[in-house]
Amino acid sequence: MDQMPPCFFMICTDGTEKECLDKGLFGDRAFQFDHMKAIERGHVGFLVNVSRDELIGPFEARDRAGMNIDPSVWGGGFPAQVRVKPIGEIKRISEASSKLTNILEIRLLKGHKIPAKKTYGPEITARVLALFESPQKSQNGSSKAMQMPRAPHEDRGGIAAETAPPGSEHEEQDSTPMPSRAMEKVAGLEEVKRFVYQRLIAPFENEELAYKLGIRVGGGMLLFGPPGTGKTMIAHAIAEDLEAKLIDVSPSVIMGYPGEAEKRLEHIFEELRMEPRAVLLLDEAEWILCERDTQTSSVMQRITPVLLAQIGRLFKERKKPVVVIAVTNKPKKIDPAFLRPGRFEKLFYVSLPDREARKQILKLELREGAHTLVLDDFDQIAGRLDGYSGADIAHIVEDAACRAFERGLRKGDAKIEKDDILSAIAATPKSVMEEEVREIEEWARDRNVLRQHT
Repeated sequence: MDQMPPCFFMICTDGTEKECLDKGLFGDRAFQFDHMKAIERGHVGFLVNVSRDELIGPFEARDRAGMNIDPSVWGGGFPAQVRVKPIGEIKRISEASSKLTNILEIRLLKGHKIPAKKTYGPEITARVLALFESPQKSQNGSSKAMQMPRAPHEDRGGIAAETAPPGSEHEEQDSTPMPSRAMEKVAGLEEVKRFVYQRLIAPFENEELAYKLGIRVGGGMLLFGPPGTGKTMIAHAIAEDLEAKLIDVSPSVIMGYPGEAEKRLEHIFEELRMEPRAVLLLDEAEWILCERDTQTSSVMQRITPVLLAQIGRLFKERKKPVVVIAVTNKPKKIDPAFLRPGRFEKLFYVSLPDREARKQILKLELREGAHTLVLDDFDQIAGRLDGYSGADIAHIVEDAACRAFERGLRKGDAKIEKDDILSAIAATPKSVMEEEVREIEEWARDRNVLRQHT
């Protein structure tokens, strides 16, 4: 790390500390917001409990400081808030005021000694973090080495370069920065994951550069492909990697009597606007985004224009970090008007898993189950799973586990064996028909978005 991040201090009492830690929020009175504007994502934070003269931390700011991130906390009395997460285990420094006196200026607040300012530079960060390096008791009573914070955007390379063309053998493709968290849990689909990172996650990682270049942070995207291929999983992984609130809108959420659906939708967008960053997931998008004259539901005929108007307003707010993800198994039913630039212009085909992805899925599904499989077994089984979806493979592994369990009841113990999985494959038909795949791929090819199979 070239430089330690700046740091900030927030105040709590015995009465507010629990909510701070449970919610991952630090708050202050509204008039203090101007003093908090310097707090950026990645800055190091400390909580001072004045009731017990304790310094609690360290934490990392998840976003820039803002107003009314969660107006319900602390009875609404502290609307100037910053969202945080712990750096390693939370530790407590007793007699905090006397120890901080040697590091920074202290002032009195209602008889309590607190840091004179909200924010400080990197040199103060290093000196305060040094207080936590000596053995201190953590919340659960253990003592653990502290993981030093990483400077914001370090080793992420800002906005990544364009993906190499399909079929390219460039070595640089493997060194393209990729997310190191939830997206790695998605088996296969490397080109989709790389493209999602470059065009979606990286601008969130370096919002300042994105805004400077006029790049939209967020926007709309359509994930389409056969059922059971992990489209919804990708949407959840994107939300997790962005550290964003995921708000799910499915047809069942917005159904109801006249007026009910509209109120529910209004509440959803009110919640969305309160979040510092959010992912709005439209599940079964073909039902919501289909051509107006083909809609048979009177509810959807009322709701679709309202929903699209709300989404349109979000897309026009270029500095509002919101991603709207539409997920569908039937892209042909999506009205082409919704796929124009400025709406759901980012299209990603989520295909059936290839052989390597099937091996990854097998390993993921078997990671918590006792089994006897060796590396060659995974490769051989993956070859037998051509045309099966990720959901199919998960079902096959569950079936194999049940077969091993039945054997264990008879013998007293058992592990999942290769033959258990092969028997489960023989008993499990493919859930996705070849005709269905061809139809989806033809739609994708017509729009030049069939990335994996060109």
